Amino acid sequence: MPLPPRHSQTPLASPSAHQPGRRHALRLCGSAWVLAGMAAGAATLLGDAAWANPRVAPRADSPEVGVDPALLASGLTARWGQAMRRDLGWAARWTPLPSGALLRALAQGDIDMGVFLSHPQAERLSQEGLIHDRHVLARTDVLLLGPTQDDAGIRSETAPAGALRQVLAAHAAGAASWRAPAPDTALAAWLAGMGVQAPPQANGAKARPAGEVPYRLSTRAEWLAEQAQRGRQVANTRIWLQGSAAGAPDMRLACEVARPFRTRHPGARMLSQWLQGPLGQQAVRASAPAWQAPQG
Repeated sequence: MPLPPRHSQTPLASPSAHQPGRRHALRLCGSAWVLAGMAAGAATLLGDAAWANPRVAPRADSPEVGVDPALLASGLTARWGQAMRRDLGWAARWTPLPSGALLRALAQGDIDMGVFLSHPQAERLSQEGLIHDRHVLARTDVLLLGPTQDDAGIRSETAPAGALRQVLAAHAAGAASWRAPAPDTALAAWLAGMGVQAPPQANGAKARPAGEVPYRLSTRAEWLAEQAQRGRQVANTRIWLQGSAAGAPDMRLACEVARPFRTRHPGARMLSQWLQGPLGQQAVRASAPAWQAPQG
């Protein structure tokens, strides 16, 4: 009896497998899975390296950073942004907020990171565990500005609390003008920390003329920015008190950075470290005298 054809003794194969186009597609599919696995492994390695090498951005979008307007006005955020783009390839998205409002947004996790000025809320939120990774980046002086003719009679005052009480008393009596710091600002919190309250307005006090230069608080960073914008000398305005004074709290505000516990943006940790590092601090030193390094 004749033997069956030889090919009948081998296992049957799918007819489509013998088609050259089908085999090529299968090879491509297999290669795709291999490449996908390699890509996933590489992504993991890059993600781990991002924390060791700050030049590797952990994701395409930059963190949203709440920032006190004083840093924007003084140009410090612009210096940081330029250095970030050169070193990291991206820069933070700055969202201006007064320090009090900024800290509340940080506690709620509404922003990825915050750069704010000294404020009592910061210590409370740290103790409650709502913010962390808190560090001082720079400092700026608190200034008491006022008219050159000294309407409040504070020429001989050297203590900030005494000078402020005298200004507020003169304001209540209608002898001088006073512009209070805006709510939620670090300056408003600093003034409250001095324990100085405005006395009630005196009866029959005369209305002050329009355009009169008021006494007010400012940071040195904002004052220098105002001078640059309006000319080297702001008309009829002088600094009456600045920096430290004997027997009184330090007239300085710290610029601090912190991250929220409620949200964890992968670039925020790296950015916080970068701001504390050589390039971030170089931008602070280049901004003097508006800002001083933390140890200054």
